[in-house]
Amino acid sequence: MNTLTVDKPTEKKDPPNTKRFKLIQPQADFIRTEKRYPAYVSAWATGKTLAGIGRAMYLSENYPKNLGMIFRREYVDLRDSTVKDFEEYTGLTVNSEREVKLPNDSTIMFRHLEEMNNIQNVNLGWFWIEQAEEMETDEQFFKLFGRLRRNVGYQSGFITANTNGHNWIYKLWKMNNLEGSVLYEAKTLDNAHNLSKDYIDSLEILKLKRPNIYKRFVENSWEEADVTDIIINPTDVIRAIDKQLNIVPPYKRIVSIDVSRFGDDKTVCYAIENNAMLAKDEWEKKSTMESVGRAVLFAKKHDIKSFAVDEIGVGGGVADRLAELGYQVISVNASERSSGSMYYNRRAEIYQKGSELFANGMVSIDKDDTDLIEQLSWAKYKTVKSNGVYQVEAKEDIKKRYGRSPDNADAFLNGLWALPQAKEVKQMDKYEKSFLNIRSERYGRDVLYV
Repeated sequence: MNTLTVDKPTEKKDPPNTKRFKLIQPQADFIRTEKRYPAYVSAWATGKTLAGIGRAMYLSENYPKNLGMIFRREYVDLRDSTVKDFEEYTGLTVNSEREVKLPNDSTIMFRHLEEMNNIQNVNLGWFWIEQAEEMETDEQFFKLFGRLRRNVGYQSGFITANTNGHNWIYKLWKMNNLEGSVLYEAKTLDNAHNLSKDYIDSLEILKLKRPNIYKRFVENSWEEADVTDIIINPTDVIRAIDKQLNIVPPYKRIVSIDVSRFGDDKTVCYAIENNAMLAKDEWEKKSTMESVGRAVLFAKKHDIKSFAVDEIGVGGGVADRLAELGYQVISVNASERSSGSMYYNRRAEIYQKGSELFANGMVSIDKDDTDLIEQLSWAKYKTVKSNGVYQVEAKEDIKKRYGRSPDNADAFLNGLWALPQAKEVKQMDKYEKSFLNIRSERYGRDVLYV
C-alpha cells in the first residue's frame, strides 16, 4: 500500500512506497488549517484534488473512528475522476460500497448528489465537496453542514472549486459571510514548477484566443461568470447566421454525418464548403444501409466526395461502407485521445476548434436551421482532475438538461474539424465562380467566390 504524505521533508527515512508531493503554500495551509470551514478555490493545475485528498486523510488518520464523506455532484465524475484520483494518490482501494476503512477504524465514504437524501441519519466528522462550483446553490453544503456532529473532537466541512462569478462560494468565502471559514487561492503559474513547458506555452494560446476563460481558469478571477462555461458563445453563433464568407482556394467540401439508428436521436448530415453551410439533411429510424444510401445521394447532389463520420457505434458501419464505395472517409472518434496537450479527448478538440472559428467570424450557417443555431451553445466546459485540460460535458448530460441530443451541433462541428483533411476540389474558372455567385444569391446563401 502506498502512503500519502504532505509533510515537509525530514531527516527521518520514509516508509516503503511512500509518495511525497511538493505542495504550494495555499495547498499546505488548506490541508493543515484548524479553521472548521476552509475553501481552496484556485485555477487549473493547482492541485485542488490533491489538497482535498490530503485534508481528508489528515482528518481521518488523526481522529480515530472518524467518518468522512467525499461528495461530487455527478456519479460519473465521482467514479471516473474523484475515486480514481483518491486510489492513485493514497494507494488505498475503494470497495464496492464506495467506502474506505482505515486501520484506526475511520471510514471515508464517496457519494453524489442523488444520494443526498440518504444521509439523514449519518453523523459526520468531516465532509469535502469537490468541484463545488458545480452546485448551483449552497443547499448541499448546508445539508452536509448539519450532519457535522460526530464526537471525535473536531469537525470540518471543506470545499475545493474553480471560481464561477459571484456565486454562493463567492458570497460565503470571498465575502467572508461564513463564520469559521477561511479562503485559500492560487493561480496556475503559482504551481509552474510542477507543470510542463508545453502546458505553460499552451496557456499563452488560450490567453490570446479566449481571454475570459484565461482570466477565470488561469488567473482565478472571480469576475468571469457562468457564460465562460459555454464553449461557443451565443453572440458568435448569431453573427454567423447568413454571414458572407469569401470562398478562396483551396476549395474543400465535406459531408459530415452523425449517425443514429432506430433510437430517439436523429441522423444528421451537413454539406460544408470552406466553413460555409451549403445544405442539411436529417432522418430518423433508418437502418445502417439506408443511412448510407441517403448520405450518398446527398453528397452527389452537392458534388462532394469526402465524408466525416462519427464512427462510434453504428457510425462505424456507415464509415466502412462509404470507404468501400470509394469515398474519402475521415473517421471522428470523440473519445480518442487528442494530439493537443490542452484537450482531454477528440471531442474537446473539436468543440474548441469550432469555438475559435465562430469567434473569428469564419463560419456561415443558415438562418432557417434553428436546431443548429440553438444547439451550438448548449455544451459547457468541464475540468478534468487538476491538470487543467479541456473536457466537454457528456452528450447524455446535455440531453438531460435540454431534453434532446445535440445531434445537429455535433454533426456540424465534426465537419468543421475534419474539413482541412478533405481532398481539394478542382480549381474553378471565372465563369464557374460567376455562376455559383448567382446561384448563392438566388438561394439566399450569403457567400462569395473570389
